Amino acid sequence: MPMRCGIATAALALVLATAAHGQERSAHANYVLLCSGCHNVSGQGSEQGGVPTFPGSVGKIAHSDRGRTYMMHVPGVVSNSMSNAEIAAVMNYILDTWASEEGAKPFTAEEVTERRMAVIPDIVVERRELTYEMQDQGVEIAPYPWP
Repeated sequence: MPMRCGIATAALALVLATAAHGQERSAHANYVLLCSGCHNVSGQGSEQGGVPTFPGSVGKIAHSDRGRTYMMHVPGVVSNSMSNAEIAAVMNYILDTWASEEGAKPFTAEEVTERRMAVIPDIVVERRELTYEMQDQGVEIAPYPWP
């Protein structure tokens, strides 16, 4: 419970600070507010919750064309209120924070716009197929617990 309270307090502080200054939130602030609820502030996700970890995985996914499209359709991206430019900034924050050594190219707002228009009927099936495709190429990514 104390950890949740601390995260909630930090998130509230970010929202209030942003509103007070009348500016867009930083990529870090957007990550904390809109992504850390599932992926945690540490990027570790939750195997029990079915949320993959970022370290050692997200950069590999971002190296794949299919993976980059997949990233634009995960529930937290599909359901948030950020602009495509803000999504690109958060994705780049994630890559810089947890995958800088993997050298994935940065996202642009234009790429985010294009990839979000792709139709992915079932994100669980897409992740499973992406995982198999990457394994066939000898690339291991974080486990995905959904069948």
